[in-house]
Amino acid sequence: MQGRRRYRVMIHATADVERAERFRAGLVGADVATLRRTTRKRHNPRTVRKNVGESYRGCLVIRVSQGADLYRRIEGWWHGTVSGITASVSSGKV
Repeated sequence: MQGRRRYRVMIHATADVERAERFRAGLVGADVATLRRTTRKRHNPRTVRKNVGESYRGCLVIRVSQGADLYRRIEGWWHGTVSGITASVSSGKV
């Protein structure tokens, strides 16, 4: 599966793009050079953003080629988790 994963950083244009790329690549154990082209979101001065400052590192997008089986497994885990929480809430066990 390692060779099927592709990573891309999405980040606001006013942020430190290179620092975010280094951080995100390190997070997943990839070389910065292997990241896909970073998507820079255009700045909209009317928007009041809360994700600013030194701690803002954008969003990491992970794509898995031929990943339908993985997607279905993750969706099943999510459905099971949500069903368990819903059942616990309705039975008063939370």
